[in-house]
Amino acid sequence: MSPAPPHPTLAALLTVFRGLALAGVLITAATARVIYSGEKEIAESTAALKAGDPHGAAEHARRAAGWYAPGAPHVRVAYDRLIALATTAEGLGDRETALFAWEGVRTAAIETRSLLSAHEPELDRANHAIARLAAAAPRPPGTRTEPPAKVEREQLEALARDEAPRTLWVVGLVVSATTWIVGAVWVVRRGVGATGRMDWTRALPGLVMIGAGVAVWLLSIWRA
Repeated sequence: MSPAPPHPTLAALLTVFRGLALAGVLITAATARVIYSGEKEIAESTAALKAGDPHGAAEHARRAAGWYAPGAPHVRVAYDRLIALATTAEGLGDRETALFAWEGVRTAAIETRSLLSAHEPELDRANHAIARLAAAAPRPPGTRTEPPAKVEREQLEALARDEAPRTLWVVGLVVSATTWIVGAVWVVRRGVGATGRMDWTRALPGLVMIGAGVAVWLLSIWRA
């Protein structure tokens, strides 16, 4: 005697749970990739620092900060290292290295700006430092006559305007989450038959929507 088919409601719930589990696996894999890459960049930054290469240390730290995941320890290490390199170089009069490190802080903060990332203090500090360094840079005679304070203010205003737009990626977060949910509803309502068994042909459009929604959601989190 064949076993009785599962109750339709139970089967639908199991389908939803399987979809959530799959999404969890994808998110976990993406997070593991980010953390591995970030820690690798921190290790290379440390090696460059020990070798007496502050420029290389700043470059790898900037890349580490770009591999953002909420709560990942390498992100905080990367920002702290960039700021330490920048302030040390500035104190030693090494304008080029200081500017490179501060620009690394700024670039990383803008690239990883999202609903889950809050590096506005670092971005603001980097903007002010870059403007300060630009104002203090030697200028050929006759090229600019404005006082350094005015040059610094103009540079700061320009930096504040020159930030990557977020609107598209924020919309992507909403649309992808909606697509993900619609796909799950499709699978439950059309892919599960009256007996509670899955009809993969009817469920395929919903599964595609779920996969596309998860992929775009992860991309939008990364880029927003």
